[in-house]
Parts: sequence; structure tokens; C-alpha cells
Amino acid sequence: MDENRLTARLTESDRLAWQKKLWQLLRLQTERYTMGQSTSVHENTARALLRSICFSLDQLHQAQPERDLLAQPPEALLRESTETVRRQTARAKLQYRRACRCLYQEESLSLASTLRDIGGFFRAYDPQFFATEVPCDIDYQLARPVPEDLLGVAWLRAYLDRLLTEDAILRRFHPDAVRRVLTAVSPDHRELLLNLYEPVAAAALGVTLGEGNLFTLDITAEGQARLTGRLAALPLAEDRRRLLCRAGETLARRLELKGGETRCLLTSAADLAPRVEAVLAAGGGWQPIFPAFT
Repeated sequence: MDENRLTARLTESDRLAWQKKLWQLLRLQTERYTMGQSTSVHENTARALLRSICFSLDQLHQAQPERDLLAQPPEALLRESTETVRRQTARAKLQYRRACRCLYQEESLSLASTLRDIGGFFRAYDPQFFATEVPCDIDYQLARPVPEDLLGVAWLRAYLDRLLTEDAILRRFHPDAVRRVLTAVSPDHRELLLNLYEPVAAAALGVTLGEGNLFTLDITAEGQARLTGRLAALPLAEDRRRLLCRAGETLARRLELKGGETRCLLTSAADLAPRVEAVLAAGGGWQPIFPAFT
């Protein structure tokens, strides 16, 4: 979030008024940051303070889009925008408490360490002066990365939301089946920076296409052969991508997924298409994507 986001849809006169307002806000915030000792700080600090102001104003605008922020007094804007970020931080803490109950933490050292480190975010985060920062180490990779334009607590909330969505889908499968898929795809998955949801979602999609056992996530060798026949019979890569997406829709109904969970699974189905094309082109086996156990 930067100044351009605040002024993108304004007239030229309003844009100039906003720039003036931002300078007023920065001067006031700098005074507060130096506890009244100065209105001058190092350039890098000033830039960080300005980014934080713009981010906080954006959060306030999203929470109250009907308000004319340009007409508000600077002191009120700083106070209310900071309070908005604090409320977002409180909501992130609730998400974090839920995330600490993720079912398969023992299957990933990076997930366990990431959850521990996120706990430090709430002690180190500064919603008043440096709201765009994420003061913790996050190593665990999501199947769908958080958009790069998100910052601060907004980024963390998006990360936790996606993590919780992945965990919710994983909970639809038998734990023994989940662990067996993870081990089949990567015996060293506990020590690697491997997303846990992605291989399980892929296996479930393969089972759906190959008419395997969804409870055990075993596509079987016969199911792999059926899968090859179905995919190879389609003339175009786009046809195969659509087949994967239809399998995602079928699987979402069988698992009784909610809206966000369904969207996550359908994205995973579409993302499988390049890997499927690579296997077909190489004439290789499905085991790395759709493992068979019988």
C-alpha cells in the first residue's frame, strides 16, 4: 500500500489536497515518533512512517468506505486509522489461535516453526508507526502465496486465512491416508519446505478422475491406467485442464467444502494441468502426482 493507492481515483485538485494532507500526517506522526523532540528523522525512517500512514488509511477506508477521509482532521485520521489496524491485529490473533490447532504440524518442521514464530508477531508488531512490517519469520509455503501487494497485519491475516483453508480441506481425509500420500510423494517431507495440502489435494483429484478410493486416497494401478486413457483421449491441453477442473468441482461436492475451500481446491485443480501435460509428454508414470498403493 502506498500513496498512489489513496489518490488513484481522485481529481487533480483532490490529489494535490491529499498530498498536502499526507505531509501534515507525516509531520504529526514524526513528532509522535520522536516524542515531541523533533519533526525531522532519517530518510528511511520517514519513508517507513509514510508507508505505515498510507497502509493504515487504506485499512480505515476499507472498513468505512463511505467516509470522506480527506475532510477529516489529521489527528482524528491518525487515531482512527491506527485503531483500525489494532482491530485487525486482534482478529489476526484469533486466526492464529485457530492455526495453532492445525492438524498436521508434526508432518512439517517448517509449519511448526512458522507457527511458533508468528506468536512473536503480536509482541513485536507496531500498529502505530510501522504497520507495514511483518516482524516474524515465515518459512512454511502455502499452495497459493499471499499477494505481494499486501503488507503488515493484512498480509498476515491473508496468510493465516489460506493456511486455515488448507487445513480445513486436509481434515476431510483420513489422517492415515494423508500421511501415506505425503510419504509417497516425499519421504523427507518433514524436513523439507513442502506444502502439506498440495500433494494431498492432487492425490484426491487423481482418485476422483481414476475412480479410486477417496477414503484411502489410493488411485490404484488400474485407476492410473484409466486416468491415462481419459486424459490421452482428449485432443487439447485445454480440454484436459477443463477435465481437471470438473474433477475439482465433483470432489468439492463430495467433501462438502465451503466457498473459500472450494475456490482453493479449484485453483489446485487448474494448477495441476502443467504437471499433467509434462507426464503425458514424457510418457512417465503418475506416481509422483497421483500415487497408487495397490
